[in-house]
This record gives sequence, C-alpha cells and structure tokens, in this order.
Amino acid sequence: MFITHDLSVVRHISDDIMVMYLGQMVEKSPSKNLFENPLHPYTRALLPAIPSVDIHNPSRREILKGEITSPINPQPGCRFATRCKYACEKCREPQALEEIEPNHFVSCCRVRELK
Repeated sequence: MFITHDLSVVRHISDDIMVMYLGQMVEKSPSKNLFENPLHPYTRALLPAIPSVDIHNPSRREILKGEITSPINPQPGCRFATRCKYACEKCREPQALEEIEPNHFVSCCRVRELK
C-alpha cells in the first residue's frame, strides 16, 4: 500500500488506485482505467490538476466551488456533495460502492447517468 496526494507518481507505480475524499472511498480501479476513464466527479476534477509539461495540450483544470465538508463531523452521504456540480438530494444519503465496469468501483448515486 502506498498513500500519497501525488497522482503523477501513483500512475507509474500502482496497479490499482483508490481515490478518497475526506476519508471516504469514492473510486477504485486499475490504474490505467482510472486515468483513461475516471467516473466519480471528484476523480474527474482531481486528474486535470496533475501538472503537465506538455505545452501543446495544457490540462483544463476545474476549480471546485462550495464549502468543504467538516472532517470532524461529516454529514451522512457523499462528502463531496457540497462541492459537486452534479449533486442532488439523493447524494445526501449514504452512498454504496458499486462495480460500474469490471473491477471499477464507484460510490456515486448518479454515476450511471453521468457516464
């Protein structure tokens, strides 16, 4: 197990990656699949934040808005919901980790419609 915030390193040394937001697992997938097809809204926002040296294809970074959920007293449901542009009332309920594609698990009630 290797824990880091540096996804550029994880991409090259890990076979499987688990993305967490405030201690809650939001996505787990083989490394290649996660970088080619991120499904959770947090992962989709996180990957373009990796610095790139390619001046011809700069990444399109998404600036997240909204309040960060309290890590001391988090509300039930998706902890990313307060910052997610796709959040709905159902996101405030507990989310279940679900296999969306073979060996690609996501904890988001809207993942199928956003895919």
